[in-house]
Amino acid sequence: GESGAGKTVSAKYIMRYFASVEQNNEENAHHNLEMSETEKKILATNPIMESFGNAKTTRNDNSSRFGKYLEILFDNETSIIGARIRTYLLERSRLVFQPKSERNYHIFYQLLAGLTNEEKSQLKLTGVEDYHYMNQGGEAQIKGIDDAEEYQTTVEALSLVGISKDTQYQLFKILAALLHIGNVEIKKTRNDASLSSDEPNLAIACELLGIDSFNFAKWITKKQINTRSEKIVSNLNYNQALVARDSVAKFIYSALFEWLVDNINTVLCNPEVASEINSFIGVLDIYGFEHFEKNSFEQFCINYANEKLQQEFNQHVFKLEQEEYVKEEIEWSFIEFNDNQPCIDLIENKLGILSLLDEESRLPAGSDETWTQKLYQTLDKPPTNTVFSKPRFGQTKFVVSHYALDVSYDVEGFIEKNRDTVSDGHLEVLKASTNET
Repeated sequence: GESGAGKTVSAKYIMRYFASVEQNNEENAHHNLEMSETEKKILATNPIMESFGNAKTTRNDNSSRFGKYLEILFDNETSIIGARIRTYLLERSRLVFQPKSERNYHIFYQLLAGLTNEEKSQLKLTGVEDYHYMNQGGEAQIKGIDDAEEYQTTVEALSLVGISKDTQYQLFKILAALLHIGNVEIKKTRNDASLSSDEPNLAIACELLGIDSFNFAKWITKKQINTRSEKIVSNLNYNQALVARDSVAKFIYSALFEWLVDNINTVLCNPEVASEINSFIGVLDIYGFEHFEKNSFEQFCINYANEKLQQEFNQHVFKLEQEEYVKEEIEWSFIEFNDNQPCIDLIENKLGILSLLDEESRLPAGSDETWTQKLYQTLDKPPTNTVFSKPRFGQTKFVVSHYALDVSYDVEGFIEKNRDTVSDGHLEVLKASTNET
């Protein structure tokens, strides 16, 4: 289903259904009472994952910006005993940039609406409009949604899965620090960027993260290249420094997201539960196929994931099922389906879109423009030109014929987003943090 088709809501109904069926099994009232706690915890994962992984887009007020696979675990008596979550491909760039009328992840708006004034002043937080990472879309409110109420739901869900109030506050400190990082003002000199360690937003962010502000500022404006014999430190220009600042913010947010999933799994699938698993039912909730006015690296990754899922679906539902019908000699009028292997080959092959992108990303002078030219030269000819084409006008786009639709991708930013690296210097600074979370 494309974005907004109802996949996330369906997944929630499926989970709720299993939980309620379990409660109606009255073999053992005491057993049921215990189980209902587990079921509540499983259902509590929904508001948590939505707060940290969903956002408003032009198509959907609650769009999943990551893929989620949840296994509901059963014991020998087919009672629900736990669950485990795996997540895929969180849209990291959402943290630092949102298109017009879109929002960052829900959790940031929930925080500013739900925290008390005292808590906000401790975290040095003010209003949505004051933060670059929150105000770019221009629409902070979602019609019919009260972010303060949603905050309460998220907090209760976090408590239910065993994340204490103290730990929650530590999480909120990190989220607040990210908003302050987004406001860090880098000075632009003729060739280089400069940033003082006492820049107000940087100082607040480093205090909340428990890290050294001097070194944190240093590695926003400098990079280090290690050769065999020495370490060479050079200056970054203004745009490179902005990328370095945003990259470290994205790295912190995705680490926090992974930490959250790990902690939920520790509670819902502890060793005791793991030893009793007899079977499971898997529920996959994936981001929908996307086709916007401007499609970038994020849409490309999402549509590639959908392409793979479509193939899996074709393979199981049509191909294998219909072979079974032939074997059992069932009268059946065959369903025709399009094989999307050519599109997958275009993306995955040795000289496909992804390998050409990785190759270009490894080159120090690699750019979106030279990568695009390589795409045109390599792919705009048989056999790949059945699913790849170059637009009639301009040199900044390429078109992929997906199973659902032809999508035109804008090449700007592909190389940078694919690299998305954090310098060793920043990693060292973060490792030395005194913030335990």
